[in-house]
Amino acid sequence: MVEGEKKEKVDVNPELGEVQVISLGDCPICGGKGTLKAIQHIHEIPYFGKVVESTIYCERCGYRNADIMILEDRPPKLYTVRVESEKDLFTRVVRSKSGTIELEEIGVKIEPGPAAEGFITNVEGVLERVRETLLMAREFRKQEGDEEAVKNADEILEYIEEVKEGKKPLTVRIADPLGNSALIGEKVKSRLLTEEEIKRLSLGPYKLVPGRGLDEG
Repeated sequence: MVEGEKKEKVDVNPELGEVQVISLGDCPICGGKGTLKAIQHIHEIPYFGKVVESTIYCERCGYRNADIMILEDRPPKLYTVRVESEKDLFTRVVRSKSGTIELEEIGVKIEPGPAAEGFITNVEGVLERVRETLLMAREFRKQEGDEEAVKNADEILEYIEEVKEGKKPLTVRIADPLGNSALIGEKVKSRLLTEEEIKRLSLGPYKLVPGRGLDEG
């Protein structure tokens, strides 16, 4: 338990699972006194197991950071799904702070960084996140007069729409050296990551501390 951490409430709901609201003390961003809190939601994902969704937020400045942790011991894996129809868009995506997502045909790779967030969504939700990011980047490049970058963004945006309509295929991969991310669906294939692949992957905000194992930097 972090210094200053205080558990405020535990709510057990058969449908939602266990929800805990925890007081973490002062906000490191705005300095708000006692405004930093965490919501932890423990629930079970069918065919996968128990996970805890954790969101840290500040009531004063709105700072927010989320992560996903699997409560069962899972090895480092690579998950792959070939999206070929609208039905495939509902493939579940569990992405922790240490998960890397790759969308092959459009050349997009979402790698974890220091401010990475975890989330649970589906393939369509991931595409929407990419679309929103591309639209912002496109506008920025347009203002700079970078016509080539705008053209590339338009091509990717068009491809995304065709994937959503089931007209174009998309290969989706997610790899996590800590085993906390996954794709869940009938068409999903998985295998263990090799040592070389693990070395090339980012741990996001986490780091390995000699003699202590995993730590959050």
